[in-house]
Amino acid sequence: MSSIGSAVCWGTFFVPVRKVNVANIWQLQGSTGIGVILFAIPIGFFWGFGILPSGLFSGVIWTVGNILALYSVKLIGLSRTSPLLAGFSILVSFLWGILFFEEKFGYMILAICAIGLLLAGLPFVTSATKTSTIQRKGYFIAAASGIIGGSYVIPMQATHTLQSGFFSCSLSIFAIGLPLLFLSRRWIRKEIVAGIVSGSLFNTGSLFVLMAIASIGITVAYPISQTATLFAVSWGVLYFKEIAHKRNILRVVTGSVMILSGAILLSIA
Repeated sequence: MSSIGSAVCWGTFFVPVRKVNVANIWQLQGSTGIGVILFAIPIGFFWGFGILPSGLFSGVIWTVGNILALYSVKLIGLSRTSPLLAGFSILVSFLWGILFFEEKFGYMILAICAIGLLLAGLPFVTSATKTSTIQRKGYFIAAASGIIGGSYVIPMQATHTLQSGFFSCSLSIFAIGLPLLFLSRRWIRKEIVAGIVSGSLFNTGSLFVLMAIASIGITVAYPISQTATLFAVSWGVLYFKEIAHKRNILRVVTGSVMILSGAILLSIA
């Protein structure tokens, strides 16, 4: 249930910033950090306020990935960014779990098929429209964001500080984002509010996924959390009307369903 909770939060995470059209990435990242730390403070009373290197490093990794994701949303929209982000995040977290943490599957063939299905869904998303130079750049950035984002919990998992490192991770995101907020030299209220709401949604999802990883492992918990793409694509297609033609909508939906199916198969492998 924790993984599903993270999927709902992460699937809605970019909605507030997409609503304000991602006008200034630095301002949004900075205000996102404020939302992250505001959520982390009450959680700290239960999980602790310790400053741990693993958590700080995880915060740095996430911040880099999120900045890339914001840029991708700005270039190609939420409905195209999210499946690519989820697909590469799942692949990376799967490889970390198998190769580094030596997590085992009951049905390895099924797990490999799941990853294959997940990767097969990606071209449907990227081929939904005629690809321009800007879109190709957006796709590349979304993939890079997924690769980086899929690794952000690794420092905490490797040092067994998934819960105790939560506040440190949040503090790192806030500490990096605050200078970016001032450097943006823009104080647009609606963008700051959007960033704060997004930051709170992210950290709620992060709280859920850390709890899930601690109980069922990263190779299962993280892929399930990335079913967030279903919610994100729905927001992008139905609410923001990012894709106009029915055939293109069908391609994106098909690719998203394949990615989600791969994640589900991976969770039961």
